[in-house]
Amino acid sequence: MNPQYIRHNEIDFTKWDHCVQSCENHLPYCYSWYLNTVSPGWDALVFGNYEKIFPLTGKAKAQIHYLYQPYFTQQLGVFGNNLTEQDTPVFLQAIPEKFKFIEINLNTQNQFFSAEISSKNKTTYHIDLKNKYDEIYLQFNTNTKRNIKKAESHNLKLNKAENTNILIQLFKENAGKKTDLTNKNYKTLEKLIHECTENNIGHVYEVHSNENKIESAAFIISSKNILINLFNAVSPTGKKNGAMFFLFNEIIKANSVSNKYFDFEGSDIPEVARFYQGFGAKPALYQHIKLNRLPWPLNFFKK
Repeated sequence: MNPQYIRHNEIDFTKWDHCVQSCENHLPYCYSWYLNTVSPGWDALVFGNYEKIFPLTGKAKAQIHYLYQPYFTQQLGVFGNNLTEQDTPVFLQAIPEKFKFIEINLNTQNQFFSAEISSKNKTTYHIDLKNKYDEIYLQFNTNTKRNIKKAESHNLKLNKAENTNILIQLFKENAGKKTDLTNKNYKTLEKLIHECTENNIGHVYEVHSNENKIESAAFIISSKNILINLFNAVSPTGKKNGAMFFLFNEIIKANSVSNKYFDFEGSDIPEVARFYQGFGAKPALYQHIKLNRLPWPLNFFKK
C-alpha cells in the first residue's frame, strides 16, 4: 500500500493529530493547528488509516506549485510508529508531480539516501534531561559555568511572561536587524505563540534584572517528551550579564529528572553551535533535501 495524497480540506485532523501525539518520533511542528498557523492550506500524504503521515507545506508562484520549509518548523518529514528505512523514499516518491520544486527538512528519525535527490545534513543539539541537575551540570564547559555564575551574581530572575509580544520586540531591536524575518513572519510567530499557549504546550520566559528590565526571553515548547527552544532574544546588557546562559540553565534545572530531552533547535552557525555545546548538548542530524522538477529553462535558474 502506497501513501495517498490528500488535499487540505479532506484531511481528518482528529486522526492526524492522534498520529502526531502517539508516534515515536513526535514533534509538535506537525500538529494540524501548528501547520495551519505556519503554512495555511497545507496538504498531506497519508499511509493507511493515518498510521504514517507526511505534511506537504506548499505554495504557488506564477502558477508553479512548490514545497518549502515554513518558518518556525525546524523539522517535518515522515511521522509514525515502526518507521523503516524504506518509509522516507516511499513518501518522497509519492509527492505529486504538481510540486515542481521541493526544498524541505526531514526529521532526525527519517533515513534517506538517493542519488536523484540532493540532500545535506543539518545539525541541532540535544540534552537528555533524565539525570539529576547536578549530573547534567557536570557536562557544562568552563565558559558556560562561568557565565551562569556571573548571571547569578547580578541577581537575575526568571519569570513566565504576561505580555508575549515583548519577546518579539526584544528580538526586533537586537538580533532581528541581522535576519530576513519580515513583519508577516513576526505576525505568524505572534499567532503561533498564542496557539501553543492555548494548547498548553508553550510558554514565554523572561529574565529580569534587579531594576525589572528584561535582559533575555525565550519561547519554549514542551510537548510529550521534548522541550524546544523555538525562539529567543537577548538585550545588549543581557549579553554582558550572561542572561541567556541563566535562562537556559534555569529551564534545564526545572526539567531535570524527567523523560524529556531539550532541543536547542540549531545550529550550523559555529558561534551558536559552541554556545549550545557549552551546555553539554550533543549533535543530532536531520536532512535538508532539494528536488528540482522545473521544466527547462526554469530549472537552470532555480538551483
